Amino acid sequence: MIECRNLTKSYGVLEAVSDFSLHLEEHEFLSILGPSGCGKSTLLRLIAGLEVPSKGQVLLEKREISGEKIILPPERRKFGMIFQDFALFPHLSIEKNIAYGVSGSRSEKQKRVVELLKLVSLQHLASKMPHQISGGEQQRIAVARSLAPRPRLILMDEPFSNLDYQLRLQLRREIRGILKHEGVATILVTHDQVEAITFSERVLLMHKGKLVQAGTPEEIYQQPQTLWASSFVGEANHLSVEWEKTSLKSPFGFLDVPAEIGKETRILMVRPEDFILVSAPDDEANGIVKTVEFSGAAQTVGVELKSGEKIQVSGSPHLLWNLEDPVKITAERYLCFNSSGDRLDGFTAK
Repeated sequence: MIECRNLTKSYGVLEAVSDFSLHLEEHEFLSILGPSGCGKSTLLRLIAGLEVPSKGQVLLEKREISGEKIILPPERRKFGMIFQDFALFPHLSIEKNIAYGVSGSRSEKQKRVVELLKLVSLQHLASKMPHQISGGEQQRIAVARSLAPRPRLILMDEPFSNLDYQLRLQLRREIRGILKHEGVATILVTHDQVEAITFSERVLLMHKGKLVQAGTPEEIYQQPQTLWASSFVGEANHLSVEWEKTSLKSPFGFLDVPAEIGKETRILMVRPEDFILVSAPDDEANGIVKTVEFSGAAQTVGVELKSGEKIQVSGSPHLLWNLEDPVKITAERYLCFNSSGDRLDGFTAK
């Protein structure tokens, strides 16, 4: 449906987006995830037609709509946009906000407004003004307004960032359900890792204007291509290792790794939930408990290994640990990375 080919956007010597390519299928939900300032909002504006690419193309249904100049103006692309500040018209009622982008007769407009208010479960607010409703209600109205003209694509720029935590969780589920119901393809731009991997079917990881990795949420989390990706999406422990004779020497013991992988490995990446932590007598222990953080559904235990390296281990909140407890650490799953910080393919400990 939408394709970006080698998109680049420069502002003087700064390349905000660099040689970026993506493809979005009909009805697909895609997240563009990256830290603040990585160029993801600029990429969204290039797709929307609000910026002219320095190089590259944007195609819609295999027809170029942006290139060295804007070929198809934003208003003719039939894309809906949802922003973090909701962008409702303050002088118009809720129903008039939704009706603003609807074409057709008066009765057709009214029918579409009623349909969308029902879809977002806010029929009772039709006559209210934006300042009279809550932030969560304003965001649902913003979604309804973006859907009103039956767009080909919805572009969402950090839409939940101005909401409190619980409301963000609730709205994310609700809005995903609404967009799925309408069958409209969606691109979400966010710096929130949880938001990206729970909202979308596919995630593009962006850093310093470039595409770092693309894949399903599971692939991005479980098979990061770089050490940076492993740390940005979720929590990660990075441990120094070295090849010794026939096995990989780690701070928690020798690991059975194929020689062609082990000899190139310099860093081991282990997710906190992939460590196994058990009590052990001093002579068998390879670490000491230094911190314990309770966070409701999980517990994070900070352990200092005998090597001096510190790791974070997550597990059941029902297991009670005391500071200075001697423990034995093993890893049931880990990934190997070379000295450049790139993952070595062909081996995953499970």
